[in-house]
Amino acid sequence: MNILKNDQYFRYGDDRFQVKTRRPGLIFQDFDREDYAFGPLSRFDHVKLAQDYCIDMHLHHNDEILSYLYKGEMLHRDTADNKVLLTPNKLMTMNAGHEFYHEESTPEEGNEMLQILIRPEKADLTPDVQFWDREVSRNSEWNLIAGPETMEPPMVLRNDVAVMDVHGSAGEKLMIPVKEGMTPLLYVMDGSIEVQGETLYKGDAVTDDPIRLESLRLKEDSTLVLFLVNLDAPMTLKGNFSGHKCNNMEKYQK
Repeated sequence: MNILKNDQYFRYGDDRFQVKTRRPGLIFQDFDREDYAFGPLSRFDHVKLAQDYCIDMHLHHNDEILSYLYKGEMLHRDTADNKVLLTPNKLMTMNAGHEFYHEESTPEEGNEMLQILIRPEKADLTPDVQFWDREVSRNSEWNLIAGPETMEPPMVLRNDVAVMDVHGSAGEKLMIPVKEGMTPLLYVMDGSIEVQGETLYKGDAVTDDPIRLESLRLKEDSTLVLFLVNLDAPMTLKGNFSGHKCNNMEKYQK
């Protein structure tokens, strides 16, 4: 079992725009590796945005970006004339393709969220943006949020990566979903859990062979995000965010 601890992240932003960038490939604790990604799962940023903050219109290309709102809200604008308020009950995936511009702001309320960046299988695909309405429920059931088209997900990712979440109550035992050919990486968005005798807290991540990483116990009310990743999936490195192999280690928290 491999663990990425909650103090292992790259620091960006400021007090009003806090970004903790997790490079999931570092879960193996090999800091000499050429690429910090976990297959096509390049990175996920655990972000806290204060109220009345604006990230101006900016370009993505060759990135698949999933905006997972955990708390609060964020106003999304883009050059496709969308103006949509994102909340935990309304999520978004941007398939940037060859070019996509968007702006993020918090005019009424701040937020806590994950910005998940995935490498698409090919460069310069057609741009798209998808929104998904849902109702968050603490029912301890896994929810498929996004994934490859073959999984018939609510939002399509153009590579062999699936994203799921679950909201459960203290004391419950949960089985971890399995998909043939995909390796699980589990992130504790909030709360604490026990896996194979190890206690994991908010901001920790864990991976292992799916045969061994089969179940967990919630030590308190928790929200978990699960990535299922084909580590051998073909991908492009031409994304202006997802394509970066490494980060500046001077920004590394630990």
